[in-house]
Amino acid sequence: MVSKKKPALKVALPEDFGPPLLGTVQKGQIVRSLTGRDKDKYYLVVGRADNMLYLADGRKRGILNTKKKNIRHVQKCNRIAADAVASAQGRSFSDEEIRAVLRELLTDR
Repeated sequence: MVSKKKPALKVALPEDFGPPLLGTVQKGQIVRSLTGRDKDKYYLVVGRADNMLYLADGRKRGILNTKKKNIRHVQKCNRIAADAVASAQGRSFSDEEIRAVLRELLTDR
C-alpha cells in the first residue's frame, strides 16, 4: 500500500487577534499547561492559529522555539500583559520581556 502524506500546514503567527471575545485566549495572556511533561507550567501566549496556541516562557521555550499546544490543554489565567503587548506593537516579544512579564504577573498573586 502506498500511503499519502498530507502536506504540512504553514501557520503564520498573527500580530493581532482582533477584538477580544468572551472566553477566548488572546495575545499576551498567561496560561497554565494542564497536560504533558510541562504540566502546571505557566506560559505567555505569543500567537494563535485556529485551536492551537504558540506559547513561550522566555527560558526553555523562547520566542524562536515556541511551544505549540492545543487550546483545550491549557487553562487560561485572567492576567494579561497589556503593557508588554502595547510596547511590542509591530514587533515580537523578546525573551527578556517574556521572563519579566511572567515574573511580574505570577508573583503578584
